[in-house]
Amino acid sequence: MSKGTKPYIPIDNQIKKLETRGLIINNKDFVKKKLLRTIYYDLINGYKNMFLVGEDVEEEKYIQDVAFEDILELYNYDRQLRYMTLELILDVEVVFYSSISHNISHFYGEKSDSYLNKNNYRIGVKQKHNNKYERDNLLDRLNKKICQPEVEPLIYYRNKYHNIPPWILVKDMTFGELKIFYKLSMPKVKSKIISDIISKEKITELDKDFFTKAIGLFNKYRNWCAHGGRVYNFKADISLPYYREFHEKLNISKKAYQRGEGRNNISALLIASLFFFQSDYRDLIEFRVKLEGYLNDYKKGGYMQYQTLLEEMGLPDNYIELLDKAMYINSVKIPQQ
Repeated sequence: MSKGTKPYIPIDNQIKKLETRGLIINNKDFVKKKLLRTIYYDLINGYKNMFLVGEDVEEEKYIQDVAFEDILELYNYDRQLRYMTLELILDVEVVFYSSISHNISHFYGEKSDSYLNKNNYRIGVKQKHNNKYERDNLLDRLNKKICQPEVEPLIYYRNKYHNIPPWILVKDMTFGELKIFYKLSMPKVKSKIISDIISKEKITELDKDFFTKAIGLFNKYRNWCAHGGRVYNFKADISLPYYREFHEKLNISKKAYQRGEGRNNISALLIASLFFFQSDYRDLIEFRVKLEGYLNDYKKGGYMQYQTLLEEMGLPDNYIELLDKAMYINSVKIPQQ
């Protein structure tokens, strides 16, 4: 027998439901206003778990003294974390596509019929949706952007120069397309891309593996943030390999890594960023400043479960001290908010 769908519950009944489960409602008009502006599922179901007693879904009860404002503040904090994470990854994307365009131009020139020659790329895996290889699907999409551009500055270059060079094409490529473009590039090109980004001449096999997984992790977080996903406890379905030099910057040992730390959560994102931005930490410093500011605001607000929040993010208590040491910062002033 089908269970059907859940029935609609009016706002007043939603509030009563929360009260029967032990959530403190200090101002019903305030709560009603918030629930009218934010879907119950996004706000309550999305952020309640940290404040529940046990895991019995049928008998949900909130921890004593938890108020609606506690859930709301976690929701607001996570929204800020989502925005700043997306901003950080957009900075990653700019560096990534810049290095790709420079090196594709260096090795194959600026003419599209030359740098998009299929012999310059590995074939990849066969894709189930159309039984074609990754290379063929990617080049089909890129050649369509070349021949039938739909956005500027591609349209301008096509009309004026009858060619779209790599440094212009990348501006209409998604992060996912950039990731595949890099994946299918020849080893010499990939090594040069990594070398240019992290300013390291001799690229090891670990560097290559870590870089590839880091790009995958950035892509997962980018998509998750762009679709409004909950970020503070998000775990991507891709894991970084253990890189002692960078994991230990956040005090994550090999044993801790084997227990699951620093693999695919926010701490892993920070480790990937420390690796990626190692030649210039300015973009990551901006993220660090905002992270400390918002977490300090959350802590000063007296909201419950601050320590649990750090644990869910995979951050140690002294995360700022560790980040500053990793980025060679003596002190960073937090701007007034």
